[in-house]
Amino acid sequence: MPEGPLVRKFHHLVSPFVGQQVVKTGGSSKKLQPASLQSLWLQDAQVHGKKLFLRFDPDEEMGPPGNSPPPELPQKDTQKEEAADPRQAQEPSGRKTPDGSSCIWVNEFSRARKANKRGDWRDPAPRLVLHFGGGGFLAFYNCQMSWSSSPAVTPTCDILSEKFHRGQALEALGQAQPVCYTLLDQKHFSGLGNIIKNEVLYRAGIHPLSLGSVLSASRREALVDGVVEFSAAWLQGKLQGHPQHTQVYQKERCPAGHQLLKEAFGPPGGFQRLTWWCPQCQPQLSEELEQRQFS
Repeated sequence: MPEGPLVRKFHHLVSPFVGQQVVKTGGSSKKLQPASLQSLWLQDAQVHGKKLFLRFDPDEEMGPPGNSPPPELPQKDTQKEEAADPRQAQEPSGRKTPDGSSCIWVNEFSRARKANKRGDWRDPAPRLVLHFGGGGFLAFYNCQMSWSSSPAVTPTCDILSEKFHRGQALEALGQAQPVCYTLLDQKHFSGLGNIIKNEVLYRAGIHPLSLGSVLSASRREALVDGVVEFSAAWLQGKLQGHPQHTQVYQKERCPAGHQLLKEAFGPPGGFQRLTWWCPQCQPQLSEELEQRQFS
């Protein structure tokens, strides 16, 4: 699943089509059934963390943006469950390249860059294609797409929202669990994924298994600053067409030349994510030493 900055880039690509009617559909998706979108109007596009929601209606009429209260969403994984009204919203989230940046194409189709395992130069097949009355089209590749009820709006935990609540984030980081677990918790850091996690921990010099409860307030504040700054810079780079350069994610050595370690970390019984860290730049300290050195 792509991270917050990339989903914001997807929103930037889709937004010009809001207010237009779908005049032709295509794609290989069996779950979504592209033909069900025929003649509908794309009325809204919203980003919430790692998810992009598109609202389709059968009528052209729609009120001014922001004129109605945000819709509510039951607390469940809407990527895997079908909503009662299957025409309320649809959410794509790309997952082809490491950062998911090849999910959505605008007014062009993806082309094969190399032969497949059988030696064929076959172009990728889009899962969904939407042609609009204005003449343009959107093509969705390698996306998880499903019908959904209206999205919940919790901008205080969205790392790229102007309403992101630093106080809540700092409180969450103070838990007595490894900070690498907390950073990936979408209830506290919506939009933050594995790339951001690895990069901000390295830049802050914090071992991924350091307990948040033994980090000083200043180190937790620096970590939250790093999350916001790195995410904003990544988004800005994407909007300007610049590639994202990582320092430790999927690397063998850190910028200082030290050999990186790699291991899968995650809460017991939860999802384990690959983590890269430098034992020299991000030493794991005992609770006593951590408190003495950084308090």
